[in-house]
Amino acid sequence: MKRTPQFITRSFCGKFLWDRLHSFFLLFLLANLLLIFSLVAEEPEKVLFRWKLTPGETVELNEYHRVQLVSQGRKIKREDKNRILLQTLSCQDQACLIEGFFDTYSRFPEVDPAFRKDKTFKSKFQITEIGQYRVPPQYSMPNLRSLPSFSEKPVSVGEEWTQPATESFQFPGGRVMITVHAKYKYHGLDQWQFQKLSGTADRIEYNYTLFYDSQTEKEGVPFKIYGFARGMVYFDRDLGIPQYKRIQLAYTFVYANGMTQEMSFDIHGVYNKNLKLTDIDKDKFAEEIRKVLAGELPTGIDSGTAPKKNQKVKPSREGLSWPEEEANQTKPETEKPSGPPVEIRRTDEGIAISLNSVLFDYNSSELKEEAKLELEKIASVLKKYSNREIRISGHTDNSGGEEYNRKLSRERALSVLKELRDKQDLDEKRMSYEGYGKSKPIADNSSLEGRQKNRRVDITIVME
Repeated sequence: MKRTPQFITRSFCGKFLWDRLHSFFLLFLLANLLLIFSLVAEEPEKVLFRWKLTPGETVELNEYHRVQLVSQGRKIKREDKNRILLQTLSCQDQACLIEGFFDTYSRFPEVDPAFRKDKTFKSKFQITEIGQYRVPPQYSMPNLRSLPSFSEKPVSVGEEWTQPATESFQFPGGRVMITVHAKYKYHGLDQWQFQKLSGTADRIEYNYTLFYDSQTEKEGVPFKIYGFARGMVYFDRDLGIPQYKRIQLAYTFVYANGMTQEMSFDIHGVYNKNLKLTDIDKDKFAEEIRKVLAGELPTGIDSGTAPKKNQKVKPSREGLSWPEEEANQTKPETEKPSGPPVEIRRTDEGIAISLNSVLFDYNSSELKEEAKLELEKIASVLKKYSNREIRISGHTDNSGGEEYNRKLSRERALSVLKELRDKQDLDEKRMSYEGYGKSKPIADNSSLEGRQKNRRVDITIVME
């Protein structure tokens, strides 16, 4: 039997071991590389949420509320609309000073045909980068404060955090401030949709409960308050403001006399960021509107959707003329109106398109046929600026009684709103109405010309 030389055997064994070690090393290296790659690939994205406000910019928030009140077995439903304008004045030390304007509107669906302008609140407060509010005690607005507030550090999908917030309740007998602790959770990018609007942003959800138990009883203020809130915010990380929010609130108020009230709110809110318009910008808008109404500029609106001219409109079942009161029989609008039926001017709120009282019958809020033709033209302008709020306000001169004038001016404003809504297909949620009687003159009532200017209905395209 032939034997293999010793040196060949050792050489073969060494090569075999070397190859095995080399293969093992390669496999070990590959496994570690795959592990590293998988760890890198699986590491979740972290997002640092911060409010980004710049001096000179404004943030506009339009809120729509459905409200239900239950008291002593009676259920009342109400709809609210809030327009909130936040103007950034200055920023320093990771906080910005904000001047806020809060316009509120309301309607009771069973009795109100449209939103009525309610109140305007002004405020000045700070918002920090993480969303905490610092509101001086003299301001009641905003009433929901520091929502949403963010984590101090970046967060990934599924992470949670807790931040303090405050609810401010204003009652006839005084104000109640309640501190709560909102629990947040980040859910990642998601799509939202409300009415005809939609978008994609980072969805953050939160919830909290509140409890207030006063040791002292005060008239007009509940001594116990229970409540909870559930909110959803779609935050635009690039713009540094929310795009959309939805909040559901529920409260129980217990008074010392034994009365209990329950209130619930379902709130939708849409945000926009814009630069503040100057007076020169408003003048340019006003000139453009003049040219559109004069037919010198196209509106871009399909004229086929507008009603035909001279179309007879059947009067509404809700008669809008008011009987003369004894104190007013000879006073209001005894002078024949003159001048153009429509005038345009710049106001503090925006651009006002004024309808002369010649477009109404004497002592009536019924629109004349020529008024409806003018409103057809005006509707084309309002549709061109479809993202703008429309405020319709009625005004009179100083003749006649105050209550009479307020009623007449209110009903004239309402008849204009109805014409724009029912016959010109304008979105009701964009519009509100109110009558101010003789409280907001634009000219001197001591002259005939001044009184004629004061008898008007203003259709204001809000530019603030």
